Amino acid sequence: MSKEEFLQILEKYRKGSATEEEEAFLLAYYELFESVQDRTDLKDAEQVRRLKESIKSEIDLRSAALEEVSAGGSKPGMLYRYAAWLVAATFLIVGGLYFFKSRKPAQLAKMSPIESVQKSGRIVPGSYQATLTLGNGEVIRLDDQQKGLIRQQDGVSVQKRESGHLVYSAGKTANAAVHTVSTPRGGQYQLTLSDGTTVWLNAATSIRFPAVFSDTIRSVELRGEAYFEVAHDAGKPFQVRSDGQLITVLGTRFNVAAYSDEPSTRTTLLEGKVKVMTTSPQREQRTGEGKILKPGQQSLLTGGLMQIANVDAENSVAWKNGYFRFDKADIRSVMRQIARWYDVEVEYRGKAGADLFAGEIKRDEDIANVLRIIQLNNVDVRVNGRKIIVNY
Repeated sequence: MSKEEFLQILEKYRKGSATEEEEAFLLAYYELFESVQDRTDLKDAEQVRRLKESIKSEIDLRSAALEEVSAGGSKPGMLYRYAAWLVAATFLIVGGLYFFKSRKPAQLAKMSPIESVQKSGRIVPGSYQATLTLGNGEVIRLDDQQKGLIRQQDGVSVQKRESGHLVYSAGKTANAAVHTVSTPRGGQYQLTLSDGTTVWLNAATSIRFPAVFSDTIRSVELRGEAYFEVAHDAGKPFQVRSDGQLITVLGTRFNVAAYSDEPSTRTTLLEGKVKVMTTSPQREQRTGEGKILKPGQQSLLTGGLMQIANVDAENSVAWKNGYFRFDKADIRSVMRQIARWYDVEVEYRGKAGADLFAGEIKRDEDIANVLRIIQLNNVDVRVNGRKIIVNY
């Protein structure tokens, strides 16, 4: 949700024309007024104070109505509507962050995530960093390299541009040495292959590729998550191999999430056409006829079984644009992404609930604010060193 959209809802609320879902949004937003910097560009302190009092008054009224229903009062429809608001739009916002869950937020734990982070030391978001492994085994830490030519070897030049991303170019006599670019937990990177294909790597990801492609096919291997913008070449198909999967394209934009700690491999098409096939554990033998994806479709490979679904494809590349974005994700899925980006360990205590999250988090957000939002949604989270403890 953009700032402009938020301010539109705010104006409707003031005029009394907001929908029930929009009212629920503002009621939940109130809970963050005391914990984070106000980012609505409401410069007038008195205006902010009046808004807070108005929303607080609404909270008190609705809480009293809910208590009356719970005690067997005479408003049976109220509880249903209140629950519906929470399911449909219990939004909590920090800049571009909002979440909703299927149950009412509970009281916060005695120690907030901000306090526990302060006690444990600062945990910073990820950054632009990666390593390059050349064909001879030499490892180059890319974030330590100056802009300009990094290596020129076997007819291939590797340069680091002003933007920081890696660019390959090959002469006519180049040899097909195999290179690998890897990001750590808490890192991401961008590179352009020798054919002009651009690849964005998410955290804890590696891509293995020939420094110069053959005359018949362009093939890379992926572990982790990457977004591809493939240069069109009708005579040389582009292939992406990951664990149990082979993708073949000519020229297109798509995202592949193939983390070993995720239950499924997700391939999402934004533009063009791709063919997704299952492969044997050795990645050599194809085990199915494959599925053709159209823009806005996603393949989900789970235990060798592939399913196709229509999705909002932009959600899959939110990470490239500086956001986490969740769509009916459980707490473990949310925390896996947070753990990879902030390079932390997560420990779970108790039995996980069935609640689902949806929303958007800026990836440069302080982890204390991210964890506070999760805690406001009735999940107790603490920080101990570089470990996040989730108590159900």
